[in-house]
Amino acid sequence: VLERSGTEAILDASFDRNYGARPVERYLEHTVVTKLSRMLISGQIHSGCTVFIEGVEVDDDKSYEFVEPSKKRIKTLTYRVERFPADMTLNEEGDLIPILT
Repeated sequence: VLERSGTEAILDASFDRNYGARPVERYLEHTVVTKLSRMLISGQIHSGCTVFIEGVEVDDDKSYEFVEPSKKRIKTLTYRVERFPADMTLNEEGDLIPILT
């Protein structure tokens, strides 16, 4: 689950008006996909796990407005893993509900 803070951190770190979505795609591949792949290989995540990706502020500026590439703020992503019972899932509101079969 990509939390809003994670989305904002990814866009702040990668979006460039001059190049469109390409830097965002590269950033996702090099950070998020790589991290999730390593977590899967190491056994940290498995079937039935939900990974919440959140952005964490590194500097004191708490605003999330668009920042030109030369002035990008440093943020990092955190990956929180929650394991739910096999017969449960999260709905769009984030509530744990039974899987309907």
